[in-house]
Amino acid sequence: MRHYSLSLAVLGLLFTMVSCQKNDYSSYPPTWKGFQFTRNGQTVNTRTGIHAGDVISVTALQDEKGHLINACTYNWSVKATIQKEDGTYKEDSVFYTRTLQTNYDYYGAKDPSIEFTIPTNALGRATLSFNAEFNYSGNGIQVSDGGTYEGATGTSGNIHSYSGTISGGSKGSVTFTINER
Repeated sequence: MRHYSLSLAVLGLLFTMVSCQKNDYSSYPPTWKGFQFTRNGQTVNTRTGIHAGDVISVTALQDEKGHLINACTYNWSVKATIQKEDGTYKEDSVFYTRTLQTNYDYYGAKDPSIEFTIPTNALGRATLSFNAEFNYSGNGIQVSDGGTYEGATGTSGNIHSYSGTISGGSKGSVTFTINER
């Protein structure tokens, strides 16, 4: 009988220890490494390696994943100086926009990305803007808000995260140069 009592006491202690595990129910947005430009799978220098007519992929690289996010919306836009038919130039012409609504793991846990073609009549400075909105499953907390990135790894731009009690987001942009062919 004494053996059963000791076993029961040990079993009770184990259940108490297991039930005391603290679960993290906080939600927060991802942190970021910056934007990476690629063409044909190769990283591109944003000052010298982009030309009118190129097909470019841009990825917002996450440093750390967000937590307890159930849905998100990514908004992308790209603007540049475009030469019009009469030979004049129009600055800040938006030539690409895309909105993607998805679950947070972004179709298989990939970083959010887009692909677009640089117009053949674009030249000079261009800007890509990125806005992400996250709906939380838990209670929102703030994490590192991000920063400005320029590195040897080909990342550049800035992405800042923000967080509220039921949702959060990230906003960022990067400038690049469109060169003549």
